Amino acid sequence: MDERLKVFKIVVVLTLLILALRAGQLQLFMGDYFYELSEGNRLSERPISAPRGKVMDKKGNILVSNKEAYDLYLLPNEVSPEISVEDLLQELASLTGLDYGILQTNYDNQERSSSAVLLRRNISREMMVIIKENKDALPGVYIESSSMRDYVYGELGAHFLGYVGEISLSELREFNESGYNYRGGDIVGKIGLEMEYEQFLRGHDGIEQIEVNSRGQKVKTLSIKPPVPGNDLVLNINLELQQYFEDILLEEFYRLRDIAADDPELFPPTGAAGIVMNPNSGEILAIVSVPKFDPNKFVSGLSYEEYAALNNDPLKPLFNRPIMSQVNPGSVFKLVTGTAAVENLGVRADTVFYDRNGKYTIGEWEYRNWLSWGEGEIDFIRSFARSNNVVFYQLGHELYKLDRGDKMAWTARQYGFGSLSGIDLPGEKAGLVPDNEWKMRTQGEIWYPGDAVHLAIGQKITVTPLQLVNFISVIANGGTLYRPHLADKIIDANGEVVLDIKPEIIRKVPFKKSTFEILRKGMIAAANEPYGTASRQLRDLSVKVAGKTGTAQTGIAGANHGWFAGFAPADDPEIALVVFLEEGNSSSYTLPIAARVIEKYFSMQVDESGE
Repeated sequence: MDERLKVFKIVVVLTLLILALRAGQLQLFMGDYFYELSEGNRLSERPISAPRGKVMDKKGNILVSNKEAYDLYLLPNEVSPEISVEDLLQELASLTGLDYGILQTNYDNQERSSSAVLLRRNISREMMVIIKENKDALPGVYIESSSMRDYVYGELGAHFLGYVGEISLSELREFNESGYNYRGGDIVGKIGLEMEYEQFLRGHDGIEQIEVNSRGQKVKTLSIKPPVPGNDLVLNINLELQQYFEDILLEEFYRLRDIAADDPELFPPTGAAGIVMNPNSGEILAIVSVPKFDPNKFVSGLSYEEYAALNNDPLKPLFNRPIMSQVNPGSVFKLVTGTAAVENLGVRADTVFYDRNGKYTIGEWEYRNWLSWGEGEIDFIRSFARSNNVVFYQLGHELYKLDRGDKMAWTARQYGFGSLSGIDLPGEKAGLVPDNEWKMRTQGEIWYPGDAVHLAIGQKITVTPLQLVNFISVIANGGTLYRPHLADKIIDANGEVVLDIKPEIIRKVPFKKSTFEILRKGMIAAANEPYGTASRQLRDLSVKVAGKTGTAQTGIAGANHGWFAGFAPADDPEIALVVFLEEGNSSSYTLPIAARVIEKYFSMQVDESGE
């Protein structure tokens, strides 16, 4: 009995000794650790989402706004030590139907320098209710009210407005290397103005520091760092004009496709674009790309199948044609040839040419006019109005003889062709101005006379619709090349101007005033004289129009690109306009569209003035 009591005493003493040593270890060596742990359990930081800035038209109509959404967070310091994050995420996935793999990946991919880890954006109301009903089983899981991008008019302006999405790893790295403070899960602009003005539109989230009890429930607020909303973007776009242009271009596009479906000799257009610009400032008033897409679908989240369907659509609805289509301009380019001829060959408005049989020959090569017969004597102005290829073949050949066509290429580049315009949109293409150096470098051949005569009527060269409207604006304003811009100004939440975007001159083109007068006369004749190629649709409008049509071959039988470029009023231009039908058979189909847009613009001016 004494022996058993002795053993029992020894066990008790050893136990007390171990407990004392453990207590000493906890107090002396791990006290700071457990103090920090207890403070972490007592204090919690919860994010307060900042709204992204709105986008408005010139008159203050809201094009892009925000609507209420709910984001799902995990607050690790509110998770009980007895529960692993992996088990918690499994439980969350089981209750809500969310994908566990995605939740785990989102958790792993975010820096946890702050307590809140974003697990999922834009959860449904139903999911929010489930989570709140099971809050005891989901300690540390937190729902924050936030904002979700709302493209108010759906597809309207989708290509230039763009859309937002969750930041990618490459974007995160790029932004933060540039000195910006982004975190995994942040929403950023992916294309369009959303991307171009990301640093102005983004808001800065706030933080609410709270005290929580042992169950992770809020006891009181300790401090608040309020969110800073993003700045608002005010555009030069006119909503009414934009809506009208989009509606009629889309209507005509599908009408022509329906007609082509019943006529084997017609080719269905594959896309369309249109731009209205102030030629005296570079301000974009309307810019349209057809077909369209709904950016709201990207915000709410496209499935893989939905994105694949959009991306693989042969009509390319995601393709921003006004700034990305690089195609031949056809006879609109004759205005460049005309410039080079007046400046370098001494051609005048009354210079007479002779079209004997609708053909121009260089050695054994024969180049044909669009008419199968000759027009006889024809002066320079009438050759513009009639878009007579024979005259411009001759001019292209004469320019070739001067310096192998270098003057022609140089003239085109002065107008902005072959280089980016600098518009405030990402993804713009530069097009191509071909010349002898380019052909030697890419094809190992010299620039032949045949190349020069084809270039003279708008083949060989590639341009974007934006470059073409900018070029027409130079003729309209008498020699100033502006940088096109959609944004007018950026204002903060109090309405104060953060950035005022003024017209910016790229260059004064080095051509004589008399040269522009000749070009304008040719364009006025094309749109108003009975023999003009555009006059049937344009000469009876309420304002006098100057314009030029263009039909550009694509190499596919019947699939010509159709163009119209012009300005109005002809004597005091307020707008420059381009209409483009991709593989749309003929420029004649662009004219009704152009006529309606011009009339719409000037009827709006009358309505506003009340006169």
